[in-house]
Amino acid sequence: MATTIPTQRSTTGFARELILVLPGTLLLLIMVGSVIWALSISKWAPGLEAVRPMALLGLVSGAIFARLPRLSSWPAFLLGMALALTLAIRLLGGLMDERLSSWRDQATELIIRGLIWARVIGSGGRGEDILLFVFILYLLAWALAYSSAWMVLRHGWAWRPIMLSAAVALINYTYVLPKPTLAFFIFLCAALLLLVYQHVVQRQAAWEDQRIDYPDLLILRFLSSATMVVGLLIALTSLLPGEVSIDRATQTWSLISSPFRTARESWEDLFSTISAPPGAGSGAFTTGTAPLGGPRQLSDELVMEVRSTAYDYWRVIAFDKYTGADWQNSVGEQARAALGLATREQARTPRAAEEPMPVFETRARRTVTQTVILAADRIDDLIVVGGAASRVSLATLVEHNYLVENGVNRPNFDETALIVSAERLTIGQSYTVTALISAADVTGLRAAGDDYPTWVRERYLQLPVSVSARTRELAAQIAIASGAGNAYDLAIAIQDYLRTLPYNETIPAPPAGVDHVDWFLFTQREGYCDYFASAMVVLLRAEGVPARWVRGYAGGEFDAEQGVYQVRENVAHSWPEVYFPGYGWERFEPTSASYTSLPQRPLTSALGRDAGDAEPLPPPPPPLPDADDDVLDQGIEQEPPLVEQIPTAAPTQPNTTLLRTLNVAGAISGLSLLLVAAIYGFWRYELAGLSQAGSTYAGMVLLAGLGGVSQMAHKTPLEYAAILGMALPEHRSTIERIAAAYAYERYAGSAAAPGQLFRGGRASRVSAEELQALRRALLRRIVIRERLRENV
Repeated sequence: MATTIPTQRSTTGFARELILVLPGTLLLLIMVGSVIWALSISKWAPGLEAVRPMALLGLVSGAIFARLPRLSSWPAFLLGMALALTLAIRLLGGLMDERLSSWRDQATELIIRGLIWARVIGSGGRGEDILLFVFILYLLAWALAYSSAWMVLRHGWAWRPIMLSAAVALINYTYVLPKPTLAFFIFLCAALLLLVYQHVVQRQAAWEDQRIDYPDLLILRFLSSATMVVGLLIALTSLLPGEVSIDRATQTWSLISSPFRTARESWEDLFSTISAPPGAGSGAFTTGTAPLGGPRQLSDELVMEVRSTAYDYWRVIAFDKYTGADWQNSVGEQARAALGLATREQARTPRAAEEPMPVFETRARRTVTQTVILAADRIDDLIVVGGAASRVSLATLVEHNYLVENGVNRPNFDETALIVSAERLTIGQSYTVTALISAADVTGLRAAGDDYPTWVRERYLQLPVSVSARTRELAAQIAIASGAGNAYDLAIAIQDYLRTLPYNETIPAPPAGVDHVDWFLFTQREGYCDYFASAMVVLLRAEGVPARWVRGYAGGEFDAEQGVYQVRENVAHSWPEVYFPGYGWERFEPTSASYTSLPQRPLTSALGRDAGDAEPLPPPPPPLPDADDDVLDQGIEQEPPLVEQIPTAAPTQPNTTLLRTLNVAGAISGLSLLLVAAIYGFWRYELAGLSQAGSTYAGMVLLAGLGGVSQMAHKTPLEYAAILGMALPEHRSTIERIAAAYAYERYAGSAAAPGQLFRGGRASRVSAEELQALRRALLRRIVIRERLRENV
C-alpha cells in the first residue's frame, strides 16, 4: 500500500536501524528481565543476584551480534559464550575461598569441582555442590537472554523466545513463595507487545520487497496503541468473575505444574543442595552443607502426618562440622574414606525392610512405633525419625560412621547422620519407624560424667579458628554465673540464656568475613532457629561439651480426632543435641518460638533401664493460650441461655446465578467493545497518510486479508483484484475499478483529485454506496472465513 512518507528514504541508515532495533531490544529487556528478576529473588541459592548482569550481557551481546550480517551464528555464539564464561567466573569469585584471588585460580577450582560432581553423578549419587549450581544458573540466564535477542533480531522469531521465557517463569513461579506476581504480569505485557512489534517488522519487510512505502515511525505508533489495548485487556480480565472451586483449581494447577515439578526433581538429583525457596513445599533438605543465611519465610503447607504415642521432634539430618559460615555433614565423607570408596553415597549401608540397626546407647530409652504419612513428595527421600531409629519398614541406605576395632571397621549406628529410602518417597506414601526415644531424667544426665568415646571427642568438640575470643569468653561467663558443675546444667544455662534473645525470621544475611555465631550473639542479637541452635552448639563445644546441629521438624500440631501430629513446612526446625555417655544424644531447645517446646524430663525416674522397659510417653498437653486471649477462646464452656432463642428468618441472599450471568455478559460486552476499538485503531494507523485511492485499496486488501484472501507478494494489484473478484463475483466490477485507480496512481504517478478514485476516463467513478456494499461483503467474509482456492 502506498504512502507519501517513505521511512527508508527520510532517515539515515543508522537512524533507521535504531528505530527498527531499539523497540524490540527494550521489549526483550523488559520480558527477559522480569523473568530473571523473579529468579534472582527466589533464594534457590546464595549469589543469585548476579544472574541480572549475566542476562544483561547476554541481551546486549545477542542484540549486537544479531545485527551484524557478516557474523554467522556459531562464531557469534562462541564469542558470546567466551564473554559469559569470563564474567560468570568473576562474579562467582565472591562465593569462593578468598584465597582464590585470580581468575585463573577460580576457573581451575570450578573445573575440579565439575570433575568431582560428574564422578558422583556417574556413580549414581546426588550432586551437592551448590557453587556449580549457581554457575550453571548464571550461564542459563545468559543463554536465555542471548538466544532471545538472536531469535528476534536476527531471524524475526517471536514465539520461541516467549515460550522459553515462559517456561523459566513458570518453573520459578510454581515453587517460589511469595509469588512474583508483578514480574509475571510485566512478562505477559512485554510478550504481547513483542508479538505486535514482530508483526509490524515483518509487514514492513514485506512492503519494502513490494516497493510499498509506509508511514514514518510506524513501529512506535503501533506499540503505543497496543500498549493501551494490552493494559485495558489485562484490567478488564481482572474484573472477570473468579468463582472457581478449590478442587478444580487444585486439579488444574497440578496438571499445569506437573512437567515443571518433574524438571525441578531432575535438577535436585543433580544438585541436591538447592535451597528450596519459601513455600516450595518440596520436602527437601540439604544433606552435605547447610548455610547460615538471611531471612526465611515458610508456608503452612502440610508436609506429613505422624502417628505416634510419644511426642518428639522429627530428626532428618545431623551435622557435625561448623565452618564459621555453615554446617557440614562430614560423616558420609569419613565413611567413604574408611571404606576406600569413590563417593559418600556408595559408603551408605543398605538395610532391608525391618532389618535392625544396632544402637548401643540405649540407657533410659523407650521403644516407640512412629508411622509417617507423606502429604507431599519427599524430594530428598530422607526418612524422618523421633529419637534413634532401630528399624524402618522400607529398604533404606544409612549414612553412618565406623569404629576401627582390631583393624576392622565396625558400623557405628550411634553416629548416624541420615537415613535415605531406597525408593522414591511420594505423596500419600507411608512408612513405619521403630524408634528409641529418650526417657532420661535430670539426675541421670547430671551424673553421666565426661568419659566421652574417642569418636565423640574427635568430631563433636571441633571449632574453627573463626570462633571469636568473646564467644569463648561468653561461654565461660555463663558457666561461672550458673555454677554449672556438669554438662547437663551447663546446657540448661546456655539454653536459658539464648531463650532471652528475640526470635526473628526476617534478619539480614551476615556480612562476609565474619563468624556467623559471633555476629548473631553480639551484633544482630536476634534470629531464628538456625542461629540459636548454632550458638548453643558452639558455646557448649567451647566449654568441652560435645554437641551437634540437627535439622528436621518440630513436633507439629496434634489432631485428636485422627490421632496424628500434623507437621507443616513452617515448623521446619534446627536444634542442638548434646552427647551424654551411656545415654547418647539428647535434645535441647534454645529457640523461643511459638512452634517449639522444651524437652520434658523428670527430676528422677525409675523408668528406662533398657529399651522397652516402660510404656510410651503420652503426647504433650496443648499449649496454653496467650494472656490476652478472650475467655471464649480458652475452651471454657459457657452457661446455657435461660431463654431459648427464637429463630429468625435468614437474610435474603441475592440471586448469585443472575449476578454471575450479568458479570459474564458485561465482561463479554466489554471485551467486544475493546476488540472493536482495537480493530478501529489498527485500521486508522494502517491507512494514515494515504491518498484516497491508496487508502481505499489498502482498506479493501486489509479486510480481504482478514477474510482469508490475502494479497500475495508476487501478484500485481490488477491480478489480485481478479482473484478477489472470483471470491466476491457480485462486487467484481467495484474491486477492479479500485485496483485500477490504485495501479494508475502508483505506477503512472498521477493522484486522483479529492472526491474521486480515478480520473482520466479509464474507469467510471466508484460511488459511496458501492464502497459500503463491498465493505459489508468483506466483513461478512471475515466471519464466514470462506477461503478461495487459487487455481493460478
